[in-house]
Amino acid sequence: MKRAGALALLIVLSSVAGVGLVDAATTGHISDVTVSPKNPVPGERFTIQTTIKNSEQSSGGFQVTDVYIRRPGSTDEISRVENPGNIPPGASIKVPLTASFENPGTRELRVHVVGRRSGGELVKLQYPAVVTVRQSGPQVSLSTGDVVVGAENTVKVTAVNGENSPARSVRVSLSGTDVQVEDDTRLLAKLNESRTFNFSVTPQSADAELNAELQYTTSTGNTRVVNDKVALDTEPLRESVEVDATTAGSGAQPAVAVDISNLGNAPLENPVIELSRNDTVLLRRPAKEVASDQTRTVKLNVTDIESGPLDVRVGYHMGDQASEATTTFQYSANPGRVALTSLDYSMQRGKLHITGSASNVGLEAVDSVTIRTVKTETVTPVRPNSEYFVGSIPSSDFATFDLTAQVTPGTETVPIKVTYLSNGTERTVRKNVDVSDLIRRPVENKQDSGSDGGSGGGLPSIPLLIGGVVAMLLVVGVSGYAYKQR
Repeated sequence: MKRAGALALLIVLSSVAGVGLVDAATTGHISDVTVSPKNPVPGERFTIQTTIKNSEQSSGGFQVTDVYIRRPGSTDEISRVENPGNIPPGASIKVPLTASFENPGTRELRVHVVGRRSGGELVKLQYPAVVTVRQSGPQVSLSTGDVVVGAENTVKVTAVNGENSPARSVRVSLSGTDVQVEDDTRLLAKLNESRTFNFSVTPQSADAELNAELQYTTSTGNTRVVNDKVALDTEPLRESVEVDATTAGSGAQPAVAVDISNLGNAPLENPVIELSRNDTVLLRRPAKEVASDQTRTVKLNVTDIESGPLDVRVGYHMGDQASEATTTFQYSANPGRVALTSLDYSMQRGKLHITGSASNVGLEAVDSVTIRTVKTETVTPVRPNSEYFVGSIPSSDFATFDLTAQVTPGTETVPIKVTYLSNGTERTVRKNVDVSDLIRRPVENKQDSGSDGGSGGGLPSIPLLIGGVVAMLLVVGVSGYAYKQR
């Protein structure tokens, strides 16, 4: 709300002699009338001080019973003081009367004094005055725009000083009906031209009103107060929030970009973003406020998150309500990751030898790579390479390894475990090496005793070995006996 022009109130008191019903030489009379402040603004209370004097030639005291102000021809009193006191001969009293006018314009007034002489005779005195009110002086104005019920809104209060001299000890305050105002007062040592203040207000109903008040001290030391009152143009709270998320950029562990769109008519306050998978929160970050009809993009740096679907939740407050918006997107990551490739195996001197490559198929280096054979009921890691320490493997590179183990006949798989660090996190890879085409199965019956359990020179079965030894002993014994019979 704007107001043109400066505010001023000029009160002109006509210097017309008081007219009494008795002679001034024998009774009291109005000797002077002053106004303070000299230039009050509309709505400001000013004081008309009336000086009543009793003549030195008076035969006795003058008892003043009433002093009041009226418009000519009206019985409505603007201000009144009763029984201000008795005035001895040659003395005087001053009687203050206060009044104010809200609107500019010219008003004719009369100061009335009623009293009695010492003999009881009634005396009535009048003193004419002309009051001219015009606009001038510092003013205050409110600018609200559309506000939402139940939500925090910003309104502007502007204090303007159009006078040549600064207003001092300035106090700007905001209050209202059916409205909550946060931090409702601003203070200034002086106001030269203009100053605008932002206030946070929360209307409680559609009938909310605001009142801005400017209090200041003039160059002459008078304190004045001006106001501006408005009825708020309110609308009900409308909540509408959308969330979208994508993988931002490329690399081993790209960031996550979350777009928060506030399509409602109130600010989205205190947003908190959560990334989760399988109901486990992986990351939680606060974000800044999102104004109405605005979108804010928040980039989240993530670590140790595998590729796959990610749930995104944004919790927030809008007005006096707490709510949330969610979405799900496919996250693509490629950190350092070890895969076993080019695996081969063979039997050497009764030991199983497994060779291969530990390949880093990710986009960042891996560290502390260690490969070992896992001990089972049929597999026992043995020297010289029961485990193999590779160390670091750059991205898109590999390192070879060699493992040795003792296996029992009939073993079909040998488990291998790889441990390594990816981005500081320990990871594990397990793989079962199929050796069923190399290890012979045990002989289960005589018909199978001559069968070959597998290709590639596997270990002979224990029954076959025992049968061979017995046959050899029989041949030796028979040969010896035949020789002695000669």
